[in-house]
Amino acid sequence: MLLALRFGLAAALIWAMVRAGWLNLARVASIASKPGLLAAAAVLMLLGLVLTIVRWQTLLAVQGIRPRPREVFRLSFIGFFFSCVIPGSISGDAVKAWMVAKTHGKAAEAVTTVLMDRFFGLYTFVLTAAAAILAYWSLGKLPAEWSRAGLMTLTWFILGLAGAMTVFLLVVLSRRARASRRIRNAILRLPLGSNLAKLHDAVHLYRDHRASLAAVFLLSVAAQVPMILCNYTLGKAIGDGGLAATAYFFLAPLGLVINTIPALPGGVGTGEAGYKVLFSAFGSDAGAEVAALWHVLFFAWSLPGLVLYLAGRRTPAPPHEQSPGSL
Repeated sequence: MLLALRFGLAAALIWAMVRAGWLNLARVASIASKPGLLAAAAVLMLLGLVLTIVRWQTLLAVQGIRPRPREVFRLSFIGFFFSCVIPGSISGDAVKAWMVAKTHGKAAEAVTTVLMDRFFGLYTFVLTAAAAILAYWSLGKLPAEWSRAGLMTLTWFILGLAGAMTVFLLVVLSRRARASRRIRNAILRLPLGSNLAKLHDAVHLYRDHRASLAAVFLLSVAAQVPMILCNYTLGKAIGDGGLAATAYFFLAPLGLVINTIPALPGGVGTGEAGYKVLFSAFGSDAGAEVAALWHVLFFAWSLPGLVLYLAGRRTPAPPHEQSPGSL
């Protein structure tokens, strides 16, 4: 019932944006007349997705979970599909964690990998957005419309979030924090405290694998570049009013952060509204259409996940398969 309600809200929001003139569906469809740019955008998105898959594989290896690369890709695409159909961008991660735990019997470790994967994905987008904000601010290039559109609140939120996530990462990986009996007891007193303590231990394991942690961070940064260029290509395909490529390195990370808000399936509706406001502040009316095309491409790339999921359900489980352990 709740799922149907959220799909209904997403559809209602899209309908309201079309009625208000915020989203032009004919403009979205016009990209079909530029198949070369559409194909380029699709390839760029796929490249970004592949880099995130390699990032997750690196996180899995640190936890002693080493499925074959083919299996990592299969689970990742299944996760992409469920991110589209279940509200909240982390929904697909939950499915991946469950499937890894079911196969490898390491529930705490599996959950840790998807949480760290999601954290680094969001963290690098927030850092990029914060760096772009500071660069534009210091150079005096923030458009006047930025403050009139009420986006200074978003500016301070992004800067604060970047600082808070940095502090959180340092604390979680701190040897002193892990050794603190006071912190340990505080965690154990929380609901599901013993599970949280196991997660903390699993997360802290990354501190002893600094090369892997650095690789994860670099993969996160690298994955952003094709994603941002995908946004840029979509914008140019439908006509973005002459926005410079550098503007996309400012706008796309902010828009994708908004798109991760766990309200509606796949960020549909919230992403279009967020992109619309952001692009409008830079004098472009193409924001909602760019976000809509982004969602169409992501859904298209997620469809192999549905096929792989259904194929897996028809395949008998191997006799040695382990059941998921408790956290």
